[in-house]
Amino acid sequence: MRVFSHIPVWLSAAALLSMTYSCSKTEVTGQQAGIAFSTAVETKAPVESSNDMDAFAVWAYRSDDNATYPEEEMNGIHVYRSGSVWAYDNVQMWIDGIWHFEAVYPEPQTLGTNMIGVQFNIPKNEDQEEWDGVSISYFDGTDADVDLMIAKQDRTYDSNSPDASAVNLPFKHLLSRVGIAVKTTTEDLTLTSLTFKGMGVIGAYNTNESGEDKWMLLNSVPELESVISTGTFKASLDGSPLLSDGTAVDVLSDLLLIPQTPGTGAGGQQPMTVDVTYTVGSGGAETKTLTIPADPVWAPGSRYRYTLTLGTADVTLDIDVAEWDEENYSVRW
Repeated sequence: MRVFSHIPVWLSAAALLSMTYSCSKTEVTGQQAGIAFSTAVETKAPVESSNDMDAFAVWAYRSDDNATYPEEEMNGIHVYRSGSVWAYDNVQMWIDGIWHFEAVYPEPQTLGTNMIGVQFNIPKNEDQEEWDGVSISYFDGTDADVDLMIAKQDRTYDSNSPDASAVNLPFKHLLSRVGIAVKTTTEDLTLTSLTFKGMGVIGAYNTNESGEDKWMLLNSVPELESVISTGTFKASLDGSPLLSDGTAVDVLSDLLLIPQTPGTGAGGQQPMTVDVTYTVGSGGAETKTLTIPADPVWAPGSRYRYTLTLGTADVTLDIDVAEWDEENYSVRW
């Protein structure tokens, strides 16, 4: 029989800057015997460095040695920026043993949009098969404006030769960063509307026995009052003609979306499409629909820029793929 310790926490990116705390705040540095942390990220989408982060949540378990089953030591504690350091309340002292830390950004919160359901699984016996550590039971990415990240770190603490330096948390992106650009070499061409739609926006991460770093799209979640199975994003346009020198202009950028294979409409899948309408001079409107190809598959920590070339007769699609510094946001606390 498998036994697990499940600690559910609801997360949201909303209202992080407006949160207040009544308890006293204790700054933590690596010079103290208390456990301290360090990182490198701070805001809503997309996070480019630790300066874009203001808070995150940390879980931890500890065992006396590799042969003993661990005990929970931290349960989604709130770690926040205090001046130039990361701090948390009720500072935990180091205890001899093997520690495993995991962190999630954005931090836990029970209300708001962009909800995230988190479980922390602690190994309890040798027969445990499910993935231990942080699992995301659901992520509501309807607004595509939350940079969901996790970090993991192990540390062995020995009081005979203590190392109380800050625990380094290297955050990595769990989402894909997607954008749509347009360009033309046609004179007096005006883009009047562009809609990108059909992608899954609700998903679960590391919730099955197949291993870590696995996403699964969800059609519905009981905890969500309104269910949106696929996303729709419309460009805000000013009505000005595009430059006719072939310069690509980003009209939808920095959409943070769940990694997935773009649907092509095959096998009952809903296709992922871009609907575009444009005019040339005083002529009538042209409307085209392009299906996003299944290749490349969106991967965590990668950027995808789809560029539409508009002309008088047809629309073509090019794809640029780049890495998104997947694991360069180290947080020391």
